[in-house]
Amino acid sequence: MKMALAFVLLLSAPLAVAQKNVGELLDAGAALLSAEEFRREIVQRVLVGLSPTGSALEVVYTDDGAMQGKGNPANLPGVTFQNVAPIAGEWTIDNTGKICTSMRISSPGGLVFILPPRCQFWFKYADQYFLADSDTDRSARVLSRKVKQ
Repeated sequence: MKMALAFVLLLSAPLAVAQKNVGELLDAGAALLSAEEFRREIVQRVLVGLSPTGSALEVVYTDDGAMQGKGNPANLPGVTFQNVAPIAGEWTIDNTGKICTSMRISSPGGLVFILPPRCQFWFKYADQYFLADSDTDRSARVLSRKVKQ
């Protein structure tokens, strides 16, 4: 049980490391994605990036409002996506344009952890996407996502 809890914490807990923030993105020329742009550019594409803890993630937002993927909780060399945590969930777009997700992460021990629903803004800069809890708080941390080639 302790191992499973540690596993989920690795996938979801924030790290105390310097990350880019909304202010840096906006200063660089990043644009806030509209709901239509999210549907056109993100949905049905495989996205890769890191969780707040630095764990590698690979997720897809599907047309029917589902979200699925996998994560490498330890980000260990030699560990592949074939033997790591399945991620499942749902997504919607709220009336303010935020992308809202509800995720479930399965641990290697068979336990399923349900993360609280979360609504975030998405930005685009060059060929990279970023998500943040705010579109105006310049100090809000961002997480990077890239479409897998």
